[in-house]
Amino acid sequence: MNIKHIRKPALAASAALILGLTMSACSTETTSSGSETDAGQPAATSPETVETPGPEAPAAPSVGVPFTADMGNGNTARITVVSAEYADTASTQSFAPAAQNGGFLVLDVLWETEAGVTSSNPLYFNTKDAEGRAGDYYMFADNQLGSGEVQVGDKSRGTVVFDIAPGPATVVITDPLLQETARIQVGG
Repeated sequence: MNIKHIRKPALAASAALILGLTMSACSTETTSSGSETDAGQPAATSPETVETPGPEAPAAPSVGVPFTADMGNGNTARITVVSAEYADTASTQSFAPAAQNGGFLVLDVLWETEAGVTSSNPLYFNTKDAEGRAGDYYMFADNQLGSGEVQVGDKSRGTVVFDIAPGPATVVITDPLLQETARIQVGG
């Protein structure tokens, strides 16, 4: 048979049939259970399908438990709020002002660098009381957490103190761009 003798309508019909079969094959997919579904439509779950639980979410940071904080650009800090206690005073300096909100929340912080170089800084911490009021950073505290670079394997330890009402509080730790990296509940 010579191709010159095939009429154009027959050639067009053949092309349409091939295109239709190709499109039909593309619009089905096979699920893991072997059943076919229309593309874009969810597959029906068969009774023998068993959902496997995913990995457990990491525990929220808490007082006394170290946690890892992404400080950006591949720099990672391991931070431990060793203790969180309320006190009537936070400084032995004679000119240090008294608490204006009922007392001081004294955080004993250990800062280590796991990767890259991080910078410890007491200004990366802030607090809110149970009513949502922000605690005031207290810059006159004794033994404050140093502000500066911490190389891999090095540590920095010191206090971060807030003038805040006694009771439950939330401590938020941020990165150098002041983006939240962790949140810890203290007091109670």
